Amino acid sequence: MKQTNLVEILNQQPFGVAELSAEEGNYIFFNEQERIFRGLSYTEMQSASIFELLGKEYSEKLRKMFEQCAASSTAQEYFFKYKSNEHTFQMRLVKSENGNIISSLTDITKLHQLEAQQLVDQENIKCLNDAVTGANIGCWDYYPQEDRIVANKTWVTQKKYKDEDFRVNAEPFSEVIDGLTTWASIVHPEDLEATSKLIEQHLNGETEYYNAKFRMKCGDGEWRWIHDLGRVFLRDENGTAIRMNGVHIDITESKKLEMDIENISITDSLTGLLNRRKFEFLFNNTIIESKRSKNLCCFLFIDIDLFKEFNDKYGHQEGDHVLKSIGNVLINTVQRSEDYCFRLGGEEFGVVFNAEDQQSAVTFSRLIQDNIEALRISHKKNTASEFVTVSMGLFCKRYDKEIDINQVYKYADDLLYKAKKAGRNMLQIDS
Repeated sequence: MKQTNLVEILNQQPFGVAELSAEEGNYIFFNEQERIFRGLSYTEMQSASIFELLGKEYSEKLRKMFEQCAASSTAQEYFFKYKSNEHTFQMRLVKSENGNIISSLTDITKLHQLEAQQLVDQENIKCLNDAVTGANIGCWDYYPQEDRIVANKTWVTQKKYKDEDFRVNAEPFSEVIDGLTTWASIVHPEDLEATSKLIEQHLNGETEYYNAKFRMKCGDGEWRWIHDLGRVFLRDENGTAIRMNGVHIDITESKKLEMDIENISITDSLTGLLNRRKFEFLFNNTIIESKRSKNLCCFLFIDIDLFKEFNDKYGHQEGDHVLKSIGNVLINTVQRSEDYCFRLGGEEFGVVFNAEDQQSAVTFSRLIQDNIEALRISHKKNTASEFVTVSMGLFCKRYDKEIDINQVYKYADDLLYKAKKAGRNMLQIDS
């Protein structure tokens, strides 16, 4: 790979890459994104110390971490998190072979899009090579007319494989054995077609950059998420792609964080049920399923009888126990993949399901009601039973393209109100 290409690749990254002196924290090399994150000019960066750029709250902690890193082996990684201007950043630190500190700086509040970056001076090439290794970046060259891939060692070791099993020799950039076939053999089968299409689109000139995220099978048996970024740098006189350069970035931890955040955003933390945010999306799925199966689309609205009075007598800790117990009943009773149960707020729960007819919907609803009372949780303030019970409103409707989720919710709420007025521990059905 040409040196200028390596410079351009690093300047295209959505994270900062820098080499700093271990004692003073002065910048020896920095890429464009590092400069942007720090908010300084090129001249200011050349005279800056990383310790001075952070507030007092962080500078001493970072200085101690630099000392630990400088005293450790080159294989030891250190991670430092800090906040700045409502953003949270993470620095990944390792010691280079020459004793300096290699840092990769990531804005972990969101994932950044690939942006074109300017080339840096040629005298920084050695620092760039150190940075590539320190930042765990797998670099590759792809020759599509030959299905050849040339890659650096990190392209292999990043995925927990032995370098000698994947590359022809141990040169900084060496040909990958069996090229594209080897790459395809470790891409997750569910991701291979979509990723190959993105590559083809870029080779055909339909996109400015190649940008893909997919899973790859690693040498330890795990599937890890890779962010694959690249660009065609050489075409022949007919516009046919001859050479494409890019990088592999392991984003597994970021992906896990993203999925954890998504799971938290749609799940009720107390009961483990889905929350109101997910209700509308999945209700629409049930409508679509009812159209396919020609079944009834049903919404069961559930409310714990006299729950405020229960809390007043037994305390909120016992109230939470009741909510969790009812959540478990719903999880254990609502088991078909196309049926969903929710905590909609407070003591209100919902079940969205399909049924062949109204009688089967009623039978299923009464099963839920009976299973809740069968918990036999004492409730001396309940006028309908000596145990915790629920009132329920059941609304069922055949598929209708005009079906409105807000209208269905209101109908079920009205039925629930009637069940309470009729004495509680009852199921009110739309007639």
